[in-house]
Amino acid sequence: MTGRRRFLTRVIPTTFWANIVMRSLSINAEAKTVENTSYKVLTAAEVETLAAWCAAIVSGADQAGVARFVDENLAGDQGASLLLLRYLDASDMAGFYRNGILGIEKECLHRFGLSFARADAGNRLELVEAAIASKMQVWTDPDPNFFYFISRSDAVDVVYGTQAGFADLNIPYLAHIPPPRPW
Repeated sequence: MTGRRRFLTRVIPTTFWANIVMRSLSINAEAKTVENTSYKVLTAAEVETLAAWCAAIVSGADQAGVARFVDENLAGDQGASLLLLRYLDASDMAGFYRNGILGIEKECLHRFGLSFARADAGNRLELVEAAIASKMQVWTDPDPNFFYFISRSDAVDVVYGTQAGFADLNIPYLAHIPPPRPW
């Protein structure tokens, strides 16, 4: 084999695969940018608060996409929603989440003088514990304990209710029909 042929047989496949990898990285980066900025129902501030709230309840819920999970389910057909709220209080699901997020913010501003997303872990935990104990000072609607219950369910669903979550718990995922996506 001549030097030119050997060169081409090495360069062409390498160039081909490098092109595929670079294109894939570009598409993934573009998808992540779109994913992080486009919500259908919740605002960016609401997403930030909800993600921080759920992460204070279930570690990793923010990275697992709890805000995206809630937003997509609020935007879709309510009859097909995966949110626990669908079964408990289906009148105005988006309003419920918005009012709960607003309640978190009001309570955090009242107690600590800053937004929940900017509060430290200790302050966040204190607020979650106050919600559990129904000892909020300014947040009344929706009931903080009920909002905690619903948002904890959402957080647990995205962290542990997926194939990856089952694997993390070392439990076999025995779905009759595997879901087309994590949630």
